[in-house]
Amino acid sequence: MVMMLLTFWKRKSYPANLIFLSAFTLMEAYSISVIISFYRASLVLNAVFLTAGIFIFLTAFACQTKYDFTSWIPYLGGALWALVIFSFMYMFFPASSTGELVYGGIAALIFSAYILVDTQLIMRHHHVEEEIAASISLYLDIINLFLAILRILNSQEST
Repeated sequence: MVMMLLTFWKRKSYPANLIFLSAFTLMEAYSISVIISFYRASLVLNAVFLTAGIFIFLTAFACQTKYDFTSWIPYLGGALWALVIFSFMYMFFPASSTGELVYGGIAALIFSAYILVDTQLIMRHHHVEEEIAASISLYLDIINLFLAILRILNSQEST
């Protein structure tokens, strides 16, 4: 979290922005590697391929469509807060495979929508000097989509 804030704070200051982005990427890679160490390799690979396919499709769609997905920003913010509240409640109640499936499905939909929005923001609204903030937003969307898909696949495997 600290690295993300430092990266955002120095996003227009070259080369500090690239140094902080690299450090943030390394910290995220370490965090994700710890998380995926609890899953089978085939499950992780399936999640990687699904995430890559969904990301490529959504990015191509967001680039070619005439519809402006940036109008979804306030609704996605509310949906993200609801997801955070749901995850806090989920910590105190026992997890079921159905609950994992529902949570993962909702999270996957939210972060897929964020990929559409952030891609259009990058293509139509961000300036060149905002490349660090834009890359972080897409990077976090992809990571969260991957984790949601991993949760869905794991819930299906345990049933």
